[in-house]
Amino acid sequence: FEAVSLGQKVDVEKVQPGILQLVKGILKEKPEIRAILLECTELPPYADALRYHTGLPVWDAITAADFYVTAFRDEPRFGQKDWQREWDGEQETYELGHNLTKDEQALLVNKAQKNLGKKMEALSALSKRQEIEQIQKKVRRQQAPILGVIRLDYNYPPAPGDVDFPGTYNYDVLFRVVPGFTFAMAQSGQLSEDVEQEFIDAVKWLEMRGVAGITGDCGFMMAFQPLASSIASVPVFM
Repeated sequence: FEAVSLGQKVDVEKVQPGILQLVKGILKEKPEIRAILLECTELPPYADALRYHTGLPVWDAITAADFYVTAFRDEPRFGQKDWQREWDGEQETYELGHNLTKDEQALLVNKAQKNLGKKMEALSALSKRQEIEQIQKKVRRQQAPILGVIRLDYNYPPAPGDVDFPGTYNYDVLFRVVPGFTFAMAQSGQLSEDVEQEFIDAVKWLEMRGVAGITGDCGFMMAFQPLASSIASVPVFM
């Protein structure tokens, strides 16, 4: 990985085993770790391997960018319809120095244009390798992530976009209501003894069914974040 500091191309396939070994070692020493944050922009290529081998959520520069861009995109499942042009799916070819004037290009330290032919060959090889990896992923695909949602003891017809409306999500969601957990109780921030046990049971039930994270259907549930996170081994964001 020292190639990064030297400004050279990193051999991802060569580096990946070392990164996995390093992370697994840290997790063995600190089993209380619940998530992984990759702080370097060179690390996203290893994020998927870390998710696969550790079962933990992994955030990196790409997930951060996706999070940001999503806030600008048309939501196709509900709300205002067809107000935004769809991306054509084609990435524009880019080489270092594109979008600069000739005078600005002359100021570049790295003259990447000289190596364009070699880079195009490398991109072609990368494309073939990615195609093989996609096939391999289909063979060893794990369960898609599921979101667990703790629900108040309150039934209503949720609208699209509501946290309790399954169609709000483009991934699988598992709901679990807590008997006796009323809005008034959530608002007070206090659970009765029997409802607290039901809440604990609900968190455990969701985790036993393999959810990747747990949230709630009421903002006042934030008062119970410490309780839920003390029970669950998956991330909790009430």
